[in-house]
Amino acid sequence: ENTPYQEVMKIPRSRENTPYQEVMKIPHTKRLNAGLFYYMEFLEKAFDGSITVEVKWRLPDASNFVSISNDSFVPAVPLSDTDEFVHSPMATILQGPLPSNKLQSHWRVAFVEDAVYPAMNLDVLPPCNFTSLYAIPHVLDEYGAHNEVFISGMYPDSGSLHWSTLHDRLPQHIIKQEVVDSVVGLYKAALSSSTKYRGTVEQLHYMEQTVNKQNGSRFLVEFGVHLHGEDVTTHTSEYVYLAQGSTHLCHTINFEWKHYAYVYLVVTLKNLGLWTKHLIHNIEHNQGVTKDFSVELVIVDYESSDLNVEEELSKSSLPKWHYIRKTGPFSRAGGLQAALDYVTDPNSIVLAMDMHLAIPPGFVNYARKHVVQGKMAFAPMFFRLNKGYTEVNPQGYWEPYTFGIFGMYKSDWDTVGGYNTTHYTNEWGGEDVDVADRTLEHGYEIFRIRYPGFLHYYHSRKGLWNS
Repeated sequence: ENTPYQEVMKIPRSRENTPYQEVMKIPHTKRLNAGLFYYMEFLEKAFDGSITVEVKWRLPDASNFVSISNDSFVPAVPLSDTDEFVHSPMATILQGPLPSNKLQSHWRVAFVEDAVYPAMNLDVLPPCNFTSLYAIPHVLDEYGAHNEVFISGMYPDSGSLHWSTLHDRLPQHIIKQEVVDSVVGLYKAALSSSTKYRGTVEQLHYMEQTVNKQNGSRFLVEFGVHLHGEDVTTHTSEYVYLAQGSTHLCHTINFEWKHYAYVYLVVTLKNLGLWTKHLIHNIEHNQGVTKDFSVELVIVDYESSDLNVEEELSKSSLPKWHYIRKTGPFSRAGGLQAALDYVTDPNSIVLAMDMHLAIPPGFVNYARKHVVQGKMAFAPMFFRLNKGYTEVNPQGYWEPYTFGIFGMYKSDWDTVGGYNTTHYTNEWGGEDVDVADRTLEHGYEIFRIRYPGFLHYYHSRKGLWNS
């Protein structure tokens, strides 16, 4: 029993022809503590399925080892294409919404604080009118949005660049340090000479850059600022513009995000009961962290039989939600359009969502920053997890070929015509890119970026909706 494990596993030459099952009968013991989970992994190298593994334990009041019953085991990964990780009892441990400190071991989210602290515009820069860097009304080929939307730069590296692959179609780039230093220096100079506010920049929280080589760059800048005479740090967040060759920043008065815009999160589903519970719990958790209650979840349900969705919503802690029941075959376009029709306020943001997501706490406010009324829509990229992986161990790739997560003001949804329910009827797929095409054709910009910690769980498509 005290022989090193590596030595035990060495098969002597004299026993090379001994059946594998006989060699593996050597016992390996480990002391266990009650009330804890233990992870075990076995590698099977036989192709005929003849190898079996037996695990025994000896309880404190017993003298002999006995086989552990199957009731004491839970699968850590799906067992087949039809078994989803979320259906496992382990889901309550590994797949529930994680505290932000857990995510930060994989995603260095410097602006998680923005989920908690409100942001403001100090109005220390001179105003300027801004013309979109590339959004010009024009006709696109079908699904042409894939080729006309690019990704903006960010600073600092949020971790989304450590999760890149060699085949990234829309690679994330980090803003050059000299550009960051220049913008920070210009903002500091403006703050120090302002007649409205006086203060010092304590920290750069976050920066984004959208470039047009002929005209200049638009930046989203977020600072921690100490104003003279104040005891607390003020968090600022605003769009600024640096014209080509200029040495002065200006505040884009016709390109601003609304800090307190009401947001509708809309989804449509059929017979996705456990995923529906996951979505509701995810949003409950986020609101508990952010205290952001200017959010309403709208669920359009095509006669689900596996869960009473309305009852589940009523039992939740969500202060604002709306349930719409639709009949007939499932249609993603039809369901989301029903949610759009429910929203009447043109000055509210409607964010079309997907199921099977891990939504970080700061996501809703991040969407607010990147939906500019009459100017810009928001279509973030998510990290598509491979089968069997979760946010605890995220393995997968950034998904560039979807506009399934798409946000605009209700007035802008109406301008582009919403979802095409005539062409995309009892099915799903393509309706999201069609919306993106028409958004670009109407002269809007579509903002894309890899949002840290925004994950899409693997799921089987077998048996979904209309089979």
